[in-house]
Amino acid sequence: MNNDQLIQFLELFKTDVINSMQANGKNATGQTAKQFIIIGDGSKAQLQLPGYLQLLETGRGPTSADAVAGNPPMIERIQQWCQAKGIPDKAVWAIKKSIDKKGFKGIPGLITEPLGNDNINLRLNQVMDSIAGEISRELLKLIG
Repeated sequence: MNNDQLIQFLELFKTDVINSMQANGKNATGQTAKQFIIIGDGSKAQLQLPGYLQLLETGRGPTSADAVAGNPPMIERIQQWCQAKGIPDKAVWAIKKSIDKKGFKGIPGLITEPLGNDNINLRLNQVMDSIAGEISRELLKLIG
């Protein structure tokens, strides 16, 4: 698999995670999806997702007393979410305090299903079929 094919392979997963987020109502502003980055370097490539994305699947507990502020801060992310959902600004602080006190429930499978073995095998088969077709065409050129 060359680097272009590897990047194409990772683009499929990026799309699958975005689709999963949309299907589960977790793509209000689109800002999270914009942080999905594919980095290719020679024969290696990787899909990078923001660390907080895991919280959408696993949920989050109450805020601890010695919590480190996020980047961007949670209040800013809540404000963006409220704006995207048409929720008044006055609700932002109440939502933050509720999350601080109670946490929030995640959506099991939101990320692990699109990045799970079944989907990897499905996507890998698609890419391998493409590679096999490419090899077949090149062999036909050589013998034809």
